[in-house]
Formats: sequence, structure tokens, C-alpha cells
Amino acid sequence: MIADTRIRSFLESVAAKTPTPGGGSVSAAAAGMGASLAIMAARYTEGPVSAGVAERLEGIKEEFVRLIDADAAAYDRVDAALGLPKEKPEEKARRKEALQSALREAAEVPLQAMRLAVRALEAVRDLGAVCNRHLASDLGSSAIMLEAGLLGCSLNVKANAISLADRAVAEELSREAGSLLGDGARFRGETMDRVEKLFAR
Repeated sequence: MIADTRIRSFLESVAAKTPTPGGGSVSAAAAGMGASLAIMAARYTEGPVSAGVAERLEGIKEEFVRLIDADAAAYDRVDAALGLPKEKPEEKARRKEALQSALREAAEVPLQAMRLAVRALEAVRDLGAVCNRHLASDLGSSAIMLEAGLLGCSLNVKANAISLADRAVAEELSREAGSLLGDGARFRGETMDRVEKLFAR
């Protein structure tokens, strides 16, 4: 499993000339690192708010780990569908059905990661109100990593949704992705405002 590899091995697997792990897995990993950094900052901050944030983020971090592999598996199914025979009419029909199903999953997996990233960014914003001032840079870095993961996942939603024959589904996926990007940017901005206040103490 990709998520079980150590960091150097993971980086080499990303750099390799192979379809997976690709942008979706890397984006989930980036968001997972952002969540992990915020958990550390929360653990160095006393009080019930920080304890609650750490608990919220712990479950989200584990979901990001799962999505690293889920995204790679989803794209592998797209790749497999593209390789199906398409000589006869019935083969073309089976290939099209398999490809459309795989593309929808490949769009929905990074959308799941986007939802998680926004939840994590909201938690990081909440931590900013009470965060230990010595962890200000870690708090800000966690928000930046989470937004990077959010943005990367949005590109993967778009890349797969654009090839869906069901335009209503594609538009709904794009609409939700756009809404999540807006929420994430707002939470990141609010967090960075709080980071600057921590630096000013």
C-alpha cells in the first residue's frame, strides 16, 4: 500500500514514470501532513478547545491516509477501463460503461478529500484562537498545507468530471468543489490573521 511507505520511498514512487501515485494521492498526503502539524500544535496548547481540535483532526488525518491509496486505486480503474477492447459494438458499450463509472469514482474520491480538508481548515481556524504563540508558524504552515491539498484535489475533481457523459453529475461535482474552495480559502485566511496576531504578542 502506498500509504505504508516511508517518505523517501513515497517521493520516489511519485517521481517514477507511472500513472500512480499522482496528483490526487500527493494532494491527500499534503493535506494529511497539514492535519498532523495542526495536531502537534494543538497538543502543545493547553485547554479544552485545543484538546477538542486534536481529537477532530486525528480522525481526519486517518481518512487522508486512506484516501492516498483510494485515489490511486480509482485512477487505476480508469486506466484499466481505457485498456478494455473496443473493436465490437458490445465491447465499446462495456468499455464506455466501465470508463464512465471509473471516472465518476475518480472524481468523487478527491471530492471526499476536499470535504475533509475544509473540515480540517475549520478546526485549524478554531485552534488559532487559543494556540500557543510559540506554535504560530506551525499553525500557519498547517493551514497552507491543507489548502494546498484542497487545491490539488480540486484539480483532480475537474480533470475527471470533465470527461463524464452525465453533465448533470459533472456540474454538481464542479459546483461542490467550487464551494469547498471558497470555504477553505476563508478558513485559511482567518487562520493566517490569527497567526499574525500570535506573532505580534
